[in-house]
Amino acid sequence: MMQRITPRRRGARHEARAALVRRRPLEIRHSRRGSFGLAIAISATLVVTGCSGADPSDEATKASTMTPEQAHQSVTDVFDTIKSVVGEDGWDDDFESSWGSCPSVSDASQFSLYAARRSPLSDSPDAVAKRVAAPLEASGYDDVRVQHDTTLQPPRTVIGYPNGYNGGTANDGFGIQFQSGTNYAATIISGRCISGEPPKLGTPLNPSPTVAP
Repeated sequence: MMQRITPRRRGARHEARAALVRRRPLEIRHSRRGSFGLAIAISATLVVTGCSGADPSDEATKASTMTPEQAHQSVTDVFDTIKSVVGEDGWDDDFESSWGSCPSVSDASQFSLYAARRSPLSDSPDAVAKRVAAPLEASGYDDVRVQHDTTLQPPRTVIGYPNGYNGGTANDGFGIQFQSGTNYAATIISGRCISGEPPKLGTPLNPSPTVAP
C-alpha cells in the first residue's frame, strides 16, 4: 500500500510505523536510509490489503524458494527498470532499502526498497506510468495495471502489481507500487519472502547503513 510521502525527522521511528498502518491508502511515510524497521512496516501494510482482497481458493501465503541473492536481485532489477524510464538521477536523497522479518510468513525474511524522486518527468504522469508498465510486462510481470488516485492532491497515476492499486502483494510477499505525478515519482518494491534469517548486517547483500548505496 503506497502512501503520500511526508518528510519527517530521523528520531520518530515508532510514530512513522504507526502512521504507515493508520493513514489512508497510497500515502507513504519515509525516513532516510538505515531505518531497519521501515521495510517491515511497508511490507506489513501491503500484505494487509492483499489478504482482504484474496480469492478464497488462493494458496496460503508462503515463502519463496529463491535464495537471498535472487530475492535481492529481483527487487533491484525492478528498480533499475523504473529508473531506466523515469531517469537515473534524483533518487539518492530519498532512498532506503533493508532486510527485515516477513510480516506474512513465519521464520522468513524479506528485502524491500523505497525511493522517491522530486524532479520534472520527461512526459506526462500517465505516459511515464505506461512506459514503466511496458518493460515490467516484458520482463514477465503479467497484467501490470495503470490506474489513478484522484484522492491525492495533485492526483497521481499509480501502478500496483500483482493485484492492482491497493490490492496487496502476491502470496510470497512480492509487490510493486509506483506513483507518478507533477515533478514526482516514487516506488515501493517488496521482495519475495524467503525462509530463514536476513543476510548478516555488513555483508554485500545487507550493507551497514553508513555504506549503503
